[in-house]
Amino acid sequence: MRGRFSSAGLTLGLGYVGEHGLLFLGTVLIARLLGPEYFGISVTFLLVTSTIALISDLGIEKYVIQAREEELGATMPTLASLLLARGPTMALVILALSGWIAARFGNPELGWFYACAAAIPAIEGLRHLDPLVQQRSMRFATYVKMQLGGLVHGVLLTIVLAAVTKSYTAIIAGCLATSEISVALSHILARTPYRLGLAREALKPVLTYGWPLLLNGGVIFLATQGDRIVIGTLKGMADLAGYVAVAALTGGASIFLARLFGNLCLPLLSEARDNAAMYAERCRTTGAASLLMLSATLVPIAVIGAPIVVLLFGAGYKTAPLLVAFLAIQAAATVLRAWCVSISLSVSGTSDILANNLLRIIGLGGAFVALSMGHGVVWVAGFMCAGDVAATFLSLYQVTRRTTAAARPAVFFGTMFAVLAGLVLTVQALIDPYAGWAVPLQAAVLCSGAGVAAVLSASTDLRRRLQGGATQIFKIAKRKDG
Repeated sequence: MRGRFSSAGLTLGLGYVGEHGLLFLGTVLIARLLGPEYFGISVTFLLVTSTIALISDLGIEKYVIQAREEELGATMPTLASLLLARGPTMALVILALSGWIAARFGNPELGWFYACAAAIPAIEGLRHLDPLVQQRSMRFATYVKMQLGGLVHGVLLTIVLAAVTKSYTAIIAGCLATSEISVALSHILARTPYRLGLAREALKPVLTYGWPLLLNGGVIFLATQGDRIVIGTLKGMADLAGYVAVAALTGGASIFLARLFGNLCLPLLSEARDNAAMYAERCRTTGAASLLMLSATLVPIAVIGAPIVVLLFGAGYKTAPLLVAFLAIQAAATVLRAWCVSISLSVSGTSDILANNLLRIIGLGGAFVALSMGHGVVWVAGFMCAGDVAATFLSLYQVTRRTTAAARPAVFFGTMFAVLAGLVLTVQALIDPYAGWAVPLQAAVLCSGAGVAAVLSASTDLRRRLQGGATQIFKIAKRKDG
């Protein structure tokens, strides 16, 4: 496992660093080029496309990875057909709702702008699934090439057009280029022919696996995009832009880590589910790795993120430090929950995801009430954070019920997460991160160091693997020097 995990983790990790680095760089530059108002309008276009993707997700990609080998050959044409049918269906939904969406965001004249988003799902429906099949054997290079190939061109085109036109319409061309190129690469890099078909014996298990995820997609939409929609409709584009600037820092890191661990953990856990000892070991090690990474990244961001946002995006995006802390804790909860989700999916517990995401949207209800009563976006962040934290603890409880292998690690990791969240909020109450860099930096190092030290002291296996990886890197570097 060690060599394969390290190699796959390095490939996927570098790919995700490139992908999220490009997205973050693009977000920062576009925000600066367009200003808060037009940047906020650009964000609403992305909200439309991501919302449609979430509410129509049958879990096809996840099914490809977790299905048993003997099931896969007969199922692939059916999966490709379902993906293809989803595209034009969702495109028609966007076209029908584009005028209403524009009116809700306070720009009724921009119905044509949101109608352009219909092209995205239509293109994505043509995607080849073979790059996902390759992930079953921990080969991620094809997937990384496909994603980065589309994203590099799309982000660069958006930045150039934003600089030239100073218009939110730049986002349309960038999104179209990203989808077109990545879909084309999925076919070019595939090892198997693209086939369509619809087999009844294959359709039933796919729908059985996917229907909770389909329901879950609507819930995820409310939990992940609902806060932005509420702010955009009740507060306006400028407030939305400031909120999204913070979320680009905190949420960008959590999405990167959650996707990395999800794509690495699910194949490893699914492979070991029939071997109790191996499964237990992988549950412990992957869980410790997720807590280690959130301690090293999101915990310091929660302390010093506010001045970093101003440094990157400009003075027009200055916000309350507590908003950053809440969104960073929410992001950390997402990373830990990704570990829980991988365990649930590895044993076909798709209904667990729906249950804990239903709990997440309680925070959205509180956010809506707070804004309706005239409170600011910090309240939105606080309620959304509370909902996500509650969902993560429910998810931890669920995996203890699914498998005894995850019971003790879930209790320990949950306790450590609660301690770190409490420590961050205490520090935020005691310091002003805008008063200077020295004290906030020291506080960030102390909070982060506490989490890293606790995880490494508790997980001998993870410590051994990190030492082995560091030794391997040192040997490679030494050979190159020689």
